[in-house]
Amino acid sequence: MDARAIATVYAINCSDDIGSAEINFLEQQGYQIQLLSTIESLLREINVEEPGCVFVCTKQNEVLIYQLIREFKKRKIPQEIVLIAEHVGIKQAVEVVREGAYTVVELPCSKIILLNTVQETIAKSARKLAKRIELLELTRKFQSLTDDEFEVLEALVKGEGNKQMAHQLDVSSRTIDRRKRALFDKINVDSLADLLLSYIRWSQVDKTVESQ
Repeated sequence: MDARAIATVYAINCSDDIGSAEINFLEQQGYQIQLLSTIESLLREINVEEPGCVFVCTKQNEVLIYQLIREFKKRKIPQEIVLIAEHVGIKQAVEVVREGAYTVVELPCSKIILLNTVQETIAKSARKLAKRIELLELTRKFQSLTDDEFEVLEALVKGEGNKQMAHQLDVSSRTIDRRKRALFDKINVDSLADLLLSYIRWSQVDKTVESQ
């Protein structure tokens, strides 16, 4: 599906900075444009399940961009933030990007620069959404394991063989085989190597999601 068909550009405090010609141009490219005046209104309107980007204009409120970045981090919102401003100094641009904005666009700018920025930020937010969905699915699979199956998983991670597992868990080798088959089926892998790779990725899921 073309990302533009469902992508939205949210613009906060930008009515005096982005003109109707630029808005019409982006709409002609297939993007939806929402003009908003406050962070609160953005948080009510933004759809975190769809790719998009957020333009923030700070002519009358220089701290707005930092407030928004903090809110996005706290709420783990995947859309990318772009600062739109006149006469942006290098120091300010570096600081804003370091804090978490995707990029800075200095006004006045051409429609092509505006379009390229939208395309890049929406593409990145789409990748973040896809990664989040993949990690959530991985989490669902591992959480579906029973306690017995998880014990076998932990033993496999440690490199233990069937006999050692059977002895430590006080069960038969046949029971270990049955639990291993269930484990492989639930995680949907065909080899021990794939299982261990999935486990490593899953063990990092919480940290990955928290950092988004």
